[in-house]
Amino acid sequence: MRRFSLRLIPAALGLALVGLIAAGCGSGKDKDDDDDAPRAKKSGANRPTRVAEKLKPVTAKEYGVIEGKVTWKGERPKFEQLTQTLHESMSKNSDHKYCLEGKPNETDQQEYRIGKDDGLGNVIVWIEPPAGHYFDVPKDQLDAVQKEVRLSQPHCAFLPHCFVLFPNYYKDGKHEATGQKFVVENDATVGHNANVKFPLSGALGGGILGPGSSKVIPNPNDPVPVEKGSITISCNIHGWMTAYARAFDHPYAAVSSVGGQPEKKIWENLDSPDVGKYKITGVPVGAKVRLFAWHERAGMLNGSSGEEITLEKSTKKDFAAGK
Repeated sequence: MRRFSLRLIPAALGLALVGLIAAGCGSGKDKDDDDDAPRAKKSGANRPTRVAEKLKPVTAKEYGVIEGKVTWKGERPKFEQLTQTLHESMSKNSDHKYCLEGKPNETDQQEYRIGKDDGLGNVIVWIEPPAGHYFDVPKDQLDAVQKEVRLSQPHCAFLPHCFVLFPNYYKDGKHEATGQKFVVENDATVGHNANVKFPLSGALGGGILGPGSSKVIPNPNDPVPVEKGSITISCNIHGWMTAYARAFDHPYAAVSSVGGQPEKKIWENLDSPDVGKYKITGVPVGAKVRLFAWHERAGMLNGSSGEEITLEKSTKKDFAAGK
C-alpha cells in the first residue's frame, strides 16, 4: 500500500501544476463575465435555449385549427373538503363577510373546475415549434391580437383563474412587442394586491390596489420556457387568492372553457356543455410541432416533453386528467 501511494505522488503533483498553469493563462474574468458568451439578461426573462442559435421560421401556405376536450377521469376530488379549507382561510381575514358574498366560482375551491359532463376547465393548451425554429406569425393574426388582458377581482378571487399572454413575437428572428397590455383591476369594495411572479424574472406588480383602481403589469421580455412553469398571481391581503398564466411568443395557445363569457364578465357556468373544450385557431398547417397541456394540480397532461404532432387543416386532440 505504501509503494502504491508513493507512485501516485508525482502524478498528483503533475495534475496540480497543470491546474495552476491553466488558471494563470486565463483572462481573469469569470465565465459569466465573458461578453461573447450567449446568455440571458440579468432579468432572467430571456429564453436561454433560443439565445445561442440563429432561429429559422416556421411558415405555412394555409392555417388551420386544433380543438378538443379535456376530461376528468376517475374519482373526483373532495370538493367539499377543499372548499371548507378555503372558507377556514377566509374566516381568519377581516374582509371575510364581503369575500363570502361572491358567486360560487369565487367562494368555492378553485383548483378543479369540472363540468356536469366531466369536462375539466382551466387547462392551458399550446404548441411549440421544433428546436431552433420560431413561428412566423402572419400579419392578420398580429392585427387580431387581444390588445388588453384584464384580470379582475370582484370579491376575493382572481377572475379568470387561468389565462394566456402574448406579449411579443418573432420578426426576422428577433423579438418584437405585440403591444398587448396585462392589466389587473380591483373591481371590489375592499383593498387588494396583485403580486405577479414570473418564473425567471421574479415578482412584478405588487402594491395596494384600492377599490376601483387598476394597474398595468409589465410583461416579461421573453416568454417563459415550457420547463420553467407558469406565471403565478397572488394577493398578499387575501392569501388564498391565486391565478395562473403562461406567456408565449405566438398566439397558438388556449385555455379549456369553464363555460363562461369573460367578455361579459360571466366567469363560469359548469352546466355548460362547453366546459373542458378548447380551440386554437390559425395554426400553420403541415408544421411538425409539440403539443402541451397543463393543469395547476394535475400538471403536464401529456408529459413534460409534450407530444409531437403534424398540424392538419383540422386537428383533433383530447386530453384526460385525473388523480
